Amino acid sequence: MNNAIQDILKMPELPVIEIVDDLVQVYKEYMGITAALKLDLFTWLSKNGPATPEKMAAGTGVSPDYMTSLLGMLYYLDMVRKTGDEFTISPAARMHFVRDSSFYQGDYIMNLSAEDSPWKEIDVFLTKPEVKQTFDARSTKSVRSDANQALRGTVQNVTHILKTWDGFSTARTFLEVNGGHGLYAIAACQNNPEMTATVLSGMVEPAVAEEYITRFGMRTRIRVVSGNIESYTGPMYDIALATHTFYSHRENLSEVLSKIASFISPGGLFLSNHWFSHPPVGTGMQGLYELELAIHNRYHQLPDITVFEKLCRENDLSIFQAGVIRSRYGESKIHLAQKR
Repeated sequence: MNNAIQDILKMPELPVIEIVDDLVQVYKEYMGITAALKLDLFTWLSKNGPATPEKMAAGTGVSPDYMTSLLGMLYYLDMVRKTGDEFTISPAARMHFVRDSSFYQGDYIMNLSAEDSPWKEIDVFLTKPEVKQTFDARSTKSVRSDANQALRGTVQNVTHILKTWDGFSTARTFLEVNGGHGLYAIAACQNNPEMTATVLSGMVEPAVAEEYITRFGMRTRIRVVSGNIESYTGPMYDIALATHTFYSHRENLSEVLSKIASFISPGGLFLSNHWFSHPPVGTGMQGLYELELAIHNRYHQLPDITVFEKLCRENDLSIFQAGVIRSRYGESKIHLAQKR
């Protein structure tokens, strides 16, 4: 690098620096969309459109001075459509940005910039990973974000596997361990009209699970209980499910498995869905995802699958089926075990 003092007038003009400007443009667009989501602009437009900018400003609280410009950005991103002076919501935005849509992803987007988002402290994760305990936030917003992601395929895949168990159609009770959002219990009950369920909300407030239970019309069949499996006291269940809940229990995993097994009726089913450690893969071909996967997996992997399977056997849980499913952080391992 040349350390000589530069003559400003001899420096070349750089009106466009793609590596800088593209990055800043994406960030600004993200923040603009996040603002629109916080204001529920898409939900309002889906219910009240077509609408002029003036009508939208009055309905959403956005200043009329900025409404047209905001809509211009959303139009450029194909989130709204325009006919004459009126705007309507685009099909993609209707599916993913309208709050009461089953495919809503707004919480996932908004949570990335939340105060407790791990991405706000990515420098700490990179330089002092030992001071962190998890790459997930522990808040109501983060649970909603996880629910958005789970509905993109994980809940469906796990439930399809659950339904292959011979005893599923005759099972009557279901326990979702430290579930947070309750979507696995909801999916199980939807596919077995005689089933009732309990959702342990874990370390987060039960509000999100209760919201989803209400949305899917399950208030008479599913109850939410605050707290985790260690402190829970309740009846026996035909099925107990634990998905991505054991990572903070590496040191006392046997005790947790014993507690879960104590709530499963003889002949009942235990289904586990977790990530297990494997050699890191650093191809450099997956961009940001590869970095996210590396950081996430430090905190969200069980160390040894053979030890896990041994602990299941020691706690009267006989594994009869195992496999893998795809997830946002690589393949996770599914275990189905019968209570002896």
